[in-house]
Formats: sequence, structure tokens, C-alpha cells
Amino acid sequence: MFMFFRMLGLLTLCLLSPLVIADAQDHPLLSRYPGAEIKSQLYTEYEKVSLPTGPADAEGNLSGEALVGNLSRITYEIEGVSTFKVFENYRKALKIVGAKLLTVCELDQCGGKNTGLLDLASAVAGDSYVGNYYRKPYFIHAKLDSAKGLVNLSLFIGGFEGDVWLHQVVVEDVPLENGLVAVAEDYLEKKPAATTLGDRRTAEEKQQDHPMIARYPETRLLRSRNVEYEKMTIAIGVLNSEGETSKKLDLVGDIRQYSYEAKNVSTLKIYRNYLEAIKMLGFSLEYTCELDECGDESASLALAESLAVDRDVENYYRAPYYLVASRGTGHGRIVIAVYFGGFEGDVWIQQAVVEERGAETDLVRVDSDQLYQEIQQSGKALVYGIYFDTDSTTVKPESADALKTISDLLESHPELELYVVGHTDDTGEGSYNLSLSSRRAASVVKALEMDYPVTGNRLEPAGVGPYAPVAGNESAEGRRLNRRVELVRRLSNED
Repeated sequence: MFMFFRMLGLLTLCLLSPLVIADAQDHPLLSRYPGAEIKSQLYTEYEKVSLPTGPADAEGNLSGEALVGNLSRITYEIEGVSTFKVFENYRKALKIVGAKLLTVCELDQCGGKNTGLLDLASAVAGDSYVGNYYRKPYFIHAKLDSAKGLVNLSLFIGGFEGDVWLHQVVVEDVPLENGLVAVAEDYLEKKPAATTLGDRRTAEEKQQDHPMIARYPETRLLRSRNVEYEKMTIAIGVLNSEGETSKKLDLVGDIRQYSYEAKNVSTLKIYRNYLEAIKMLGFSLEYTCELDECGDESASLALAESLAVDRDVENYYRAPYYLVASRGTGHGRIVIAVYFGGFEGDVWIQQAVVEERGAETDLVRVDSDQLYQEIQQSGKALVYGIYFDTDSTTVKPESADALKTISDLLESHPELELYVVGHTDDTGEGSYNLSLSSRRAASVVKALEMDYPVTGNRLEPAGVGPYAPVAGNESAEGRRLNRRVELVRRLSNED
């Protein structure tokens, strides 16, 4: 241990002139060459990366090594110096610290512009710009054993018009840090765990997240959406150019969607923590895909948009991972789908949880005689089971039983004239819900006139939005009861 830190100190001293202090942005292992300025920098925890290990062969194939670990990429600009001088200083420093120089190429040994040289430079640079800085090239691929684990390193040094760009990539072998996604097993009616793993959220964040599964630590909620009793299609296969697949789950239930942002972490690390959390909850995997398995860029983007709250994922569809899992509960099946997409070292997480349930047939009053008795007693009757899509005024086919009941009531009692009054719950703007309830009531009247033997002068539509609830809006059950149609007896125009 002492020898390692002694060598690390010698390495730093070798790369620094006495008058330059290393900037905090440098990798802790390698300080910058004196006078160098950072052009670009990327640090990502626990990332998959193919580290270039040498120049291209005679067929133009670039050699590389697939690694997983903490990734650091830095591009430096150094003015008024030769590529050879920079190369010699880095090579000497790596030898002092005991690194194994597995591959070294100099000048023409690294290839030419049209024979793999630019591929080598780009492989080290990653997303950083290479430009014209590939002249008089030097390349080093090295490994270093340390107390923290194996360190892999590649350097590409190229020049242009007397200046140098140095591209540096370091991959540190580290174990995966598990247990970062917390779960609440009691949500699924299981015995609560003694402790909740990794739950570092604030009280506000706990309120924002789904009660079953917490966000990844130190992520930011971008947007969310809760919808009761809605349709959603979850892909369990690669999407085509139209964003469709025949392999899918068509679900109906309560939907909660979340978009999160995580900084300086790989999609792989978050994905594997979610897999661990899903396993702890007893879910069964329906489908997963990783990286190229998720399709090309357009397919990956479409997959991300299928879960996103507002279908906006910007550039966050790179290095994709995706999972769909489900399990049964006493109330029905729960399906969770999560997409992980990265861009420039950050990750956006698109998460959807669907709690399936059947149509609210238990609320539908199918007895026209009972409706009539209620009208006689209180002047009104409540009708459930008339359905609309979210923000829609089109009466859905599943409403046929309730409409037939109203038609039977009017046919059995030809003297009745009614107001058809629409009601909503209190989610959303009150003025919008007032307008929506009026338009929906008019749609109910139109459906009765067109499809049943009901004359229009017996029915008059009206809407009161959320302003006449029959239950509290704090619970899902209360909101379901408030979304209803009421039949209110009105005096005949002849009375």
C-alpha cells in the first residue's frame, strides 16, 4: 500500500512543473501536462466501454477490450509543444508508477489518415472532437494494479500547427454498488421489511414518487402524470420504424408515469439497481433489452417516448436499457416498465406503473325501477358506468348497459322529463372540468337520441364539473364516485 502511494506521488511530480498546481478537474491518477487546458471532460460511474488497445490491423479492424467500471475521459490542449515531448513525459511517468505498457505505437506505426488512424483517435476521444489533431501521432495502452483495483488507460497524442491535443481515457475496475433503489414491500400486502435499503429521499421526494418503488438516489423528478382507469400499451419487443410492435401488453388500469434525471452515472448502473429492486418485490420479468438489443437509434427513441410523460426525451436515448415486469396482487396485476437512456454522462429514466383493474361495473345501476324510485323520493338518481377517454367527450362502447337502463326508464315512464347532469372529480382546473362536464352531458343526450327510442325534448344536458361532489376527492374511491351522471327530474314545459 505504501509503495503504491509513493509511486503515485512520483507520477504526479513527474507530470507537474514546480510552478503549476494540478486542477481539481484532472483525474486523480494523472495530472495535466504543464500549461495544458481541458477541452472536454466526462466522468461516469460504472459504465460499459470498449477501450482501444492498439492501432488498426491490415484489414482496418481496430483492437479493443470490453470493460465495465468508472469511466473518465479528458481531452487536453497544449500549445507550443511537440507530440513527441508530451508522449515521452507520459511514458516515463507511467513506467515510474509501475504501469504495464501493453501497447505503444509511434508515428507511422499508429496508421495513416485512411488506414485506421482516425478510428484510433476517435475511439480514445469518445464524443470529443478530434479535428485535425491526428498528425505525428503517439498512442499508449497501459494497465496498473492498485489497492483500489485494476486501472486501464489509453492515451492518444496528436498535433496540428505546433499544438497538441491529448485524449485520455481511464477505466477503473470497481464492483457494482447494489441496493440503491429502495422498495416498499408492504405496498404489495407483504410483511414490511425491517429496513428500507438505500432510501435517501426527502419527505417531498417520497410524496412525489410511487409508493411502491423509490427513485434512484440523487435523481431529480422532471415531470409526472397520474391517470385513473386509462388504457396503456407497453412494448415487450423491438419497435419498428413507425414505433410499433406486435409484441406488447395492452393494459387498462390506474397509470402513474415519472420522468427522472440522474447525473454522472451510467444507464447500466441504474438499470441493474432497478432489476435488483424488482427482484426484491417479487416481480417476474416480462421483457428486457440492453444496448443494441433495443434496436437502432430510431427504435430506441420510440421506445423511450412510449413511456415518457409528454413523449419528450430530447437526446436521452443513447446506451439504452429497458425492462418490463409484473406480479399479481389481491387487487389485480401490477405492471412496471422502465426505460434508461443516457447522454453526455447523464441519464433520464422513464418509468410507468400500471395497476390493472376491470371496468367499474360494480357502480352501474342496471335496474330502471330503482332509478325511478330514487327520482320519486329525492328528485334525482345517480348513474355510473358511462365512460369517456381522458379529456374526451365521446361516449365509449362500454357505456351501453348504463345508456340502456336510462332508455328503459324513459320508455317505462313516458311522463318523465329529465336534466342529464355531468359531474367530474376535482383533479385539474375547475373551469375546464365545468366545460368538460357540460360537453359530456350533451354527448350522453345525443347518444340516447341516436341509438335508443328517446326523443330530444325529454332530455336537457347540463354540467356542474367538480362543484357537487358526493364523496371526498382525496382518495381514488372518492374520485370514482364523483365522476358520474345524475338524472334530475325537471318540470314539464306544460306544467
